[in-house]
Amino acid sequence: MSLDIVVVGAGLPGLLAAWRLAESGMKVAVFERGRIGSESSSLAAGHVPQDSMSRENLALLRRTREIIDELDRITGGVTRFNVVGGIQLATGQDGAEGLHNRAQLSEEVGGIGDILEPHEIARRFPQIYVEDLVAGYYTTDDGFVRSLDLTTVLGSMARAAGVDIGEGCLVERVCIDDGSVKGVIVGGELVKAPRVLVSAGAWSRPLLERSGVLLPTKSFVLQALMLVGVSLDIPFISEVEGDYYVMVRTPSTVLLGIPPRNFDIDPDRFSRDVQSEDQLHFLDLVTHRIPMLRAARPAGGWAGVLVATPDAWPLLGPFGPDGLFVATGLGGGGLQRLSGAEAVAQLIMGEMPFVDLVECAASRFKRYDGQAFEFREKPFYYAETSPMRLR
Repeated sequence: MSLDIVVVGAGLPGLLAAWRLAESGMKVAVFERGRIGSESSSLAAGHVPQDSMSRENLALLRRTREIIDELDRITGGVTRFNVVGGIQLATGQDGAEGLHNRAQLSEEVGGIGDILEPHEIARRFPQIYVEDLVAGYYTTDDGFVRSLDLTTVLGSMARAAGVDIGEGCLVERVCIDDGSVKGVIVGGELVKAPRVLVSAGAWSRPLLERSGVLLPTKSFVLQALMLVGVSLDIPFISEVEGDYYVMVRTPSTVLLGIPPRNFDIDPDRFSRDVQSEDQLHFLDLVTHRIPMLRAARPAGGWAGVLVATPDAWPLLGPFGPDGLFVATGLGGGGLQRLSGAEAVAQLIMGEMPFVDLVECAASRFKRYDGQAFEFREKPFYYAETSPMRLR
């Protein structure tokens, strides 16, 4: 088999990159250890904000929506972007100050959001309890897409463009010789390719370690609980101090997102069930904020393993030996910043990416030596700070 590039991982980033690469005329194969979208890509909440404190990240978020809209037109409505708005709430002065800073930085880079006082939140969203709130930050264009639908469509688009997708094909290692990629080892055999894009989520680091490349990522688990039986008309809600988020998926179905736990966990050994102690704690928080949810019934949930980097920003682009590229470390915002994989594909094709990847460039960690690290902030999904502002 002679290929132009091998993509490792058939989640959302890998499928998007493979599709774009094949459209350009490249011969592309995707190898997936399980099935298409069998891990976090198909479990994602699907929330795609349209506001940011970083110009680069704002471009990624808005391009992701454009991709979703493009696929929606192609498929006749399968990947509908559901605009619901989004509001971040603060119950303390420090949190409120953070929201005001967010509003200022967002305005500087072209974002559009409004600081709301509690009485205004109550007027617009009467189902939200506001008596203990200090402030909120509201954006009108945030929305969500159903991640399983998006994953399925991207897999279909990639195959239609000529991508060979091998499911149940574990990549044992990337073959590197004399500082250059030669291909990948699958089933003990070398599949030759001068380029490899590793986009295998939490499995990217162990794969590259087996290949002699150290990747600065750490795994963690996110959980989601479904609540049914109550009709709500609310935007996507998150709390600065509470760390949870809640979003309406259908008129009577609500998704409650529970913050990270089990850091540095082995991705092959984690519970896929929501932990009962987490359920009780965050149900208390969300029913306090949205009293109508006291009448809702828990209806199952799930857990997925994700990865983030020392500065909570993704790894996109070339990394290490010549011909090796990565699109990982998305920190729970993989669907939000899905377009980053398109930018990597453009780099691979020798084109100018639609966005300058300076903040997300994997090469910023080119001297990483495998040393353990602590997150400098919460994973990206819960707190956004540009690494350029951290330096």
